[in-house]
Amino acid sequence: MTTLSSSDDKQDRETEKGRLEEAFEKCDRDLDEQIVQHYAELTTAIRTYQSITERITSSRNKIKGVKENLLSCKMLLHCKRDELRKLWIEGIEHKHVLNLLDEIESIKQVPQRLEACMASKHYLHATDMLPVSFIKAAQGPPQ
Repeated sequence: MTTLSSSDDKQDRETEKGRLEEAFEKCDRDLDEQIVQHYAELTTAIRTYQSITERITSSRNKIKGVKENLLSCKMLLHCKRDELRKLWIEGIEHKHVLNLLDEIESIKQVPQRLEACMASKHYLHATDMLPVSFIKAAQGPPQ
């Protein structure tokens, strides 16, 4: 192309143009032959490429949907943060109350277990069952 534009002589341009056209036609024929020879491989490659492109597009759409869902969840959690904090604190309070109730239940059973230990003469084990506050209360007021 540069030769055609830089040439001053019309005949040189026509000669160069003819050579270019011949080369183009030869390339076109060679390409047609290659396509005929490798038609099966070419169609397989095109189908594979198309399949891969469709999968990539599908994956991108799915990722876009997941991102949108995550943003939505994030916004909902942000809106519900105070309520979640309140529920979390209530859960801690309920857990503490359950622990206290378990302790009370355990203390309720101390007299029966204490009597059983005393009857079997396991005095050391019996004293281990008594909470410190019971021992102080049994000793009476401080003098």
